[in-house]
Amino acid sequence: MIRALIVGELRADPQQRTGKNGKPFALARLSVPMGDQGRVSCSLIVFEAEAVARLLQLRAGASVAAAGTLKVGVYEGNDGATRASLDMVADEIASTTPRPKKPKPAPAHQGRQGGAAAGDPFDGDVDWMGA
Repeated sequence: MIRALIVGELRADPQQRTGKNGKPFALARLSVPMGDQGRVSCSLIVFEAEAVARLLQLRAGASVAAAGTLKVGVYEGNDGATRASLDMVADEIASTTPRPKKPKPAPAHQGRQGGAAAGDPFDGDVDWMGA
């Protein structure tokens, strides 16, 4: 087995399953770019509780980085061509898709002057650096 870090896109929503021991695990398939040679599919299985929770929060199309032990193999496609296969037991999952930013509300004090004249309850007498 090879310790590896791969980055790809989820081909479908991850699935949660329960093992014989009663613990949950997650399954997913990543589409991983291979430069000029197109893409390869990588099967993921995740057992670590935190990594399972992170993976299950993601949806199809999300960009994902997965670290774990990687098994590389080959298979023959329907067209007779030999292709690579990747299977990873991932113990770390991170989303590399940025979350949409929420608009920040304007501060309540915006546009007002500070101090006692503006209704500052501390009258500007607080020594914030010495506190």
